[in-house]
Amino acid sequence: MDIIPNISSLITPGISNVGNTCGIDFKQDSVFLPVMYGIFFIIGTPLNLMALFGLYRLVKAENVLPVYVINLLLADLIQLLTLPFWIDYYANEHYWRFGPRGCQFMGLFFYISIYAGIFFMCLIALERHMAIVRPLKFQSFRRLKSTWMIAIGIWVIIMVPPSVAFDSLFPKHNYTLCIEKYPSEASFITYRLITLTLSFILPLSFIVGLHCKTLRSLTTINALLSEEKRRIRGLLTLLVVIFVIVLGPYHFIGCVKYLGLLIHREACRWEKDIFVFYQLGRGLLSLNSLLDPVLYMFLRSDFRALVRSYLPCLRTASSLKSSCGTSDPLERATISTQD
Repeated sequence: MDIIPNISSLITPGISNVGNTCGIDFKQDSVFLPVMYGIFFIIGTPLNLMALFGLYRLVKAENVLPVYVINLLLADLIQLLTLPFWIDYYANEHYWRFGPRGCQFMGLFFYISIYAGIFFMCLIALERHMAIVRPLKFQSFRRLKSTWMIAIGIWVIIMVPPSVAFDSLFPKHNYTLCIEKYPSEASFITYRLITLTLSFILPLSFIVGLHCKTLRSLTTINALLSEEKRRIRGLLTLLVVIFVIVLGPYHFIGCVKYLGLLIHREACRWEKDIFVFYQLGRGLLSLNSLLDPVLYMFLRSDFRALVRSYLPCLRTASSLKSSCGTSDPLERATISTQD
């Protein structure tokens, strides 16, 4: 499809942008998306930095368990650092002011951080599963150097496909839209349907499958107290719930959107009908920057001790959970099953 440049849109925000031949009203998300991203950035940035500091102390002690969590939080932090640019973009009604190269970089960083977070959540679920179900085999993978090599390999694998796809699907032209066209082109629809399947349906099936197997194994472990088992079940369940809440809306609405574009004859009408729902799902993707540190960090007794040392007001609340001991429930489960 030929795109006819609109010179006025290159100068003044709010005027119909190049690539928006459907005439979508970009005022629809010019408030709620910047507000959402602003909240995530203000709260999520210090929360992730504090969580990373707490985990760094454990890695220095040759503890490999936090390595995947650190990479998950790094992915969240990368995503957070792109949010000011997206706040400016959506507040100006989808008007990108930082050049085509800047658009490609911010788009790559944003989506790579999402895919990295998905993969590291799968690795965390696998690691926890092995600690409970296969504790003896799990010990052979508890070398710090090997764990970091796996993490680096994941980053490399994740970076290559979107880098190639973005360069071909979104060439560096002077468009005022960033990583979007209305209506979507056929090549992009195919790409999105593939990525939506690979980045949600398969990982979710993997995590849910490990979750069920781990819960079944917990019932056969007599060395753990019922309270310990309850905490482990809660942690694993929260992992699945957060995966569904954060990634579910965007991927589900995305599949509906792109499948609809293949079916509907009036593509522009469908783009208009689904626009707000799709943008809301996109905004929820950054909710993981708030939930990941809470899920993985505040369940650790050593991190709660660090928080208590800096925030005395949490002493009373934290003391109610002092029965957790000196390590998290899953680490104690590994030791117990080995015994």
